[in-house]
Amino acid sequence: MSHSDPHDTHQGLHDNLDQKHSPFPEPADLPRNDEIQNTETKETQNSHSVTEPKVEVFYEESCSDGKYHWTIESPPQISKEAANALGRADIKLFKIKDHDKFVFSGRYPMKPYRVEVQNPLLVGALAPIVRKENVHLDPLAVAVFKEPFYPLWFRHEEIVDLYNKMQGDELEPLLKAFIFVLAELFLELTAKAAGLQGIGLTNFKIAWTLFPRDSTVYGRSLNSEFVGKVDSIKYEGCPGERRLLITCKTISASGGGFFWEQRIMTIPEFTGNKPIHELGCWRLWLRKDKELITERLTARGRKVLELQGFAHCTYNGIVVRKTDSTTLRRNVNGRIVIDPQGYDKYCLNQGQREINDPEKDWMLPTFEELIFMSETISGFSLKDKLWFQFFVEDIQPIDWHDEAYSDFVFHEQKKELVLSLVLNHNMNNGTSRATQDVIVDKGKGLIVMLSGPPGTGKTLMAEAIADHLHRPLYRLEAKDLGTQAASLGTNFKRVSELTTAWNAIILLDEAEVFMAPREPGHVSQNGLSSAFLRELEYFSGIIFLTTHTIKTGIDSAFRGRVSVHLVFPPFTQQTREKVWSMFLNRLSQQRRRISEGREDVAPDEPNDEPYAISVDDKDVAQLALWGLNGREIKTAIQIVHNWCCNKNCEMTLARLEHGIRLVSPFSSKDMGLFDDSG
Repeated sequence: MSHSDPHDTHQGLHDNLDQKHSPFPEPADLPRNDEIQNTETKETQNSHSVTEPKVEVFYEESCSDGKYHWTIESPPQISKEAANALGRADIKLFKIKDHDKFVFSGRYPMKPYRVEVQNPLLVGALAPIVRKENVHLDPLAVAVFKEPFYPLWFRHEEIVDLYNKMQGDELEPLLKAFIFVLAELFLELTAKAAGLQGIGLTNFKIAWTLFPRDSTVYGRSLNSEFVGKVDSIKYEGCPGERRLLITCKTISASGGGFFWEQRIMTIPEFTGNKPIHELGCWRLWLRKDKELITERLTARGRKVLELQGFAHCTYNGIVVRKTDSTTLRRNVNGRIVIDPQGYDKYCLNQGQREINDPEKDWMLPTFEELIFMSETISGFSLKDKLWFQFFVEDIQPIDWHDEAYSDFVFHEQKKELVLSLVLNHNMNNGTSRATQDVIVDKGKGLIVMLSGPPGTGKTLMAEAIADHLHRPLYRLEAKDLGTQAASLGTNFKRVSELTTAWNAIILLDEAEVFMAPREPGHVSQNGLSSAFLRELEYFSGIIFLTTHTIKTGIDSAFRGRVSVHLVFPPFTQQTREKVWSMFLNRLSQQRRRISEGREDVAPDEPNDEPYAISVDDKDVAQLALWGLNGREIKTAIQIVHNWCCNKNCEMTLARLEHGIRLVSPFSSKDMGLFDDSG
C-alpha cells in the first residue's frame, strides 16, 4: 500500500526495538522496550500526545521512476507487530533499502534515511542542543534530520542528559521515545566506530565521526603545520571519487586585526580500513606529540602578534600568491615588509571599507587561541615588488649591514650631509617653516640626485644609508613606473603611499629616463618628464635618483626640484686602493667568524672550509693599478673567493689578477683599458 502523504496511517517501532540494545548512555529510569504501551485513542489520532508519544515508521517501496515512494507495509523480514499504527506520530522514521549489504532471498535490509520530529514541544527541547552543531530549528515547524544524522550523533549524550533531568516533566516520554529512535539510528555505527577507533583505524564511510564541531584538528599545508577548529563536515562527489570535506576555522591577520577564517581540509575516498594518523588531518589530542605541537604553534602565534603593523624582516622560503582562479607558489629570498593592511588594499582591493566591515567578527586572540593562528601572514617582497603570503616560521629578523656606511668610500663631509638630511627629514616633516613652499603639501620631499659613471658607488650610498638607519629600501626601475605619462602618476602615487607608511627610502636607478629635456615635437617624452616632475613636486618622502649623466640630459626644471645633487667621479688609484682594502678586510673578517663558529655559512657558499688570504698592502697597491670600478672589484674578489673555497687554496695577488682578467678582459695595469684599435 503506497501513500504520497504518510500522515494518515501510523506504525509502531517498539516491537522492532525489543531485539536491540541501545548503544547510548542509559537514562536513569528508562523503561524496557516491552514496557512501552501501544495504545490508541480517538484523542491521540487528532492531536499530539504528551504522555504517550507516537513513533511512526515508513519503508521504501519498490518503484521504477528513481524516486523514493513510502509505504507503511513492513518488509517481510520485519514483524507485523512492529508495524502497528499508533495514531498521529510525534516522531517519524523513514527507512530505505541498504544496497551496501547482502541481499537474502531478494530481500534488502533496511536502513534509516530520515527522521521527522513533529511534536513542537520536542522540537523546542532539541533546538538549543543541535544549535551547537550549527543546526537551527523552528519550534513551530517539523524538524527534519537526514542520513547520516551528524548533529544527532555528536549531541546524543546531551539529549540523554536532558532526559535524565526531565523526570516527571511532560518532556520525559517524548525524550524517551526519541532516545529509542537514536538507538535505532546509531546501533550499527556505534559498534563499528568503537571497534575500529579503539585500535586506531577507521573507514571512509564513518571517518566523519572523528570530527565533532569545535574539536581541534591538526593538518599540514604546503610548507608548514596548523590546527583548526572544526565548523562543519560533509561528503561530496561521485562514488569512487568522493571526498570528506572538513570545514575548519583558523585565525588570520588582516588590516583591521584578527578574525576567524574558514579553510577546507580534504580526505579523499579510500577502500577498506586505514590508520587514523594517515588521514592527513586528525584530532590534535590523538597525537603523541600534541604538547610539542601546542608549544610550537603557541610560539608562532606570539610571533604573529609581534609582526602586527609594519615589520621589516628577511625571508628565505616558499611563498603563496592567490588569484581568483589559482594559487601560485614560488621561492623568495630577500627582505620583506609584513603589512596585512597594505595587502588588503593593494592586492585584494578591499581597502578601508573592508577593514571597517561591521559584519566581520574582529577579535584579539586569547593565549589559548594562539595555536589557531594561521601559518601565513601577508606582506610585500621588496626584491620581487609583489604581494605574497609568507610562512611565519621562515620570517626572520634582518642582519643589518651596519658597517656598510662606515666602509663606504666617498667624501666624508658629503656622506654626513646626506645622512643628516635623511635623519632630519622625518623630524621636520620634510621641511622647516622657513623653507616651506607657498603651496601647501608642495616641496616636502627629500630628493637626492646621484650622478656618475657605473660602479662608482651611487646605489651603494642609498643602500648604506638605509641599512645604517634600519629602514626599508624600495628599489624602482623604469619598468615599474611605466613609460606612459598616464600610468606613471598612478604607479608613483602607489609606491609613495607604501614607502611613506613603511618609513622607507626609495631608490630609482637610471632616472634620466624620466628627466630628459623637454623639446618641441617630442610629445611622448615631454609628457613623461612633466608627469614625473609633477609627482616630485608633491612627493613628501625620501627618494634617491641615480643617473649616468652629469651636466647634460636632464631637464632644467628638475635641477630646481632636487634637494641635493652629488657627483661621483671615476675612481682614482687612491680610491681603488681603499675599495680593494675594504672588500678584502670584510671577507677576511667573515672567514674568521666562520672558522670560529660565530657565523653560519651562507646557502650560496661553496663550502665552510677556511682558507688563507695572503694579500698585503703592497699587493693591494698593485691591484689598485687596474682600472676597475667598484662593481668590477667586488665581482673579481667573489670569483676568486669561490675558486679558493672549492680548491681549498690561499687567495693571492696572482689569483686575484687572474680573476680581474676574467671580469674585465680589456683592462690592464697603469693603462686602464687596452687600446685595441689596431
